[in-house]
Amino acid sequence: MDIVIAERSDTPIYEQIHVQLAAQILDGRLEPSSMLPSIRTVARELGISVITIKKAWELLEADDLIYTRPGKGAFVSPHPRDGLTAKRHTFAVERFRHDARFYRDLAITRDELIDIVKQEY
Repeated sequence: MDIVIAERSDTPIYEQIHVQLAAQILDGRLEPSSMLPSIRTVARELGISVITIKKAWELLEADDLIYTRPGKGAFVSPHPRDGLTAKRHTFAVERFRHDARFYRDLAITRDELIDIVKQEY
């Protein structure tokens, strides 16, 4: 598990953690059924609040990427490989739908947006 916090980002820390761990689960870096470090351990290692980590864990659980066992900890949810691919695609589409409004508000054309994606990706 690798988490990098961008202190100067406009993105809340819990969301940064959620996105990074979701990516690690969806691309297979975090194996199904593997145990995550405790919330307190992650909070201590990152130097942030337990509440912040708890919120990230709650988002991951709501996305069905992790599950918790009271008294045991949090674990990566088991998914078939094709299920992770579909979930990754769904997350990308949801994020793009959210971001698309921003580009429309700037009057960015589809061709301009495609050029931006090609250049930045």
